[in-house]
Amino acid sequence: MNIKKSLIIGGVTLGLVGGGFLYQGTDGMENVLANENESKLAEEAKITQAEAEKIATKEVSGEVVDKEVEKEKNTIVYEFEIKTESGEEEVEVDGMNGKVLNVEVDVEYDDKEDDDDQDENEESAQ
Repeated sequence: MNIKKSLIIGGVTLGLVGGGFLYQGTDGMENVLANENESKLAEEAKITQAEAEKIATKEVSGEVVDKEVEKEKNTIVYEFEIKTESGEEEVEVDGMNGKVLNVEVDVEYDDKEDDDDQDENEESAQ
């Protein structure tokens, strides 16, 4: 009887561990495919990601914390998340001509500051 219980417990444990690895492997495969897709897009661009990053950090000074390459409206777009003294900003650079397409301030950060200011105003009004 004890051997049967041990085999069942061992089988269940093995199944759970194996399922965890399978799940993790799926996420890993998605990352590999995304990186491969980004590499192909970067090859289509006329400027390199390093050149685009220099352009982005000239536009917004700070540390690049995330970067992506996407195809938007038939052009390659490099996107950079840049950590600044006041929060984070996203800068989009056209991979075909190096022009800055868009600069966007991280709204979540601004909302938090606004909430803090509102809380302070409410406290001082009391």
